[in-house]
Amino acid sequence: MDPSPLSGSPCEQCHDAPVMECLIALTQDWTARVDSWWYPLLRGYRWQARVAGRGGRWRYAGRSLRTPRGQVCVAMARVIVGYQDLDTGEVLRPGKVGLWEMPDLATQRIDLREQKLYAGSSQDILRHRRKQPGASSQYIGVAYHPKKQCWQAYIRVQGRLSMVGQFASEQEAAQARDQRVLALGLSPLVRLNFPEEQERSPVRR
Repeated sequence: MDPSPLSGSPCEQCHDAPVMECLIALTQDWTARVDSWWYPLLRGYRWQARVAGRGGRWRYAGRSLRTPRGQVCVAMARVIVGYQDLDTGEVLRPGKVGLWEMPDLATQRIDLREQKLYAGSSQDILRHRRKQPGASSQYIGVAYHPKKQCWQAYIRVQGRLSMVGQFASEQEAAQARDQRVLALGLSPLVRLNFPEEQERSPVRR
């Protein structure tokens, strides 16, 4: 199968112009953005926008495949990071794949470029996840304690919650949390609140 490129998309010649967006059409009017070198291969298959997330809010790109073992879902993200075979659905490497940026609900687009993906365990996925709307803090690993009237910083190590400390300001708590992550050698598997500060002043071990 070789469906036509997404109508109105610059992807038709994207392998010759890497700076242009390469979009693959999914069902439900969703699209997946991929790197130019993946586009010629992936566009030859029919992909679905499959339901994901709490309450079915998010979507991921996948396709159903019948195998001798039964029905298998081939996820585009897992194919791109080398965790799953595109044609057979065979698991090539164990683990899960996460997205640095959640699917854009406004444009109904999923960014599956290689630099936007990471792989790891279920705990890694949770540690990368951004703060959800309604959280007490805009930062990862930070929460406000109303009774103590302070900001608390914490991290998860091997699935267990470990407190970093209590701070007067939200930003101080976020910075302390990042420093503990770096000191324990958990980066880059654990998302930082201020990755630019790590580049300017790396932690010595």
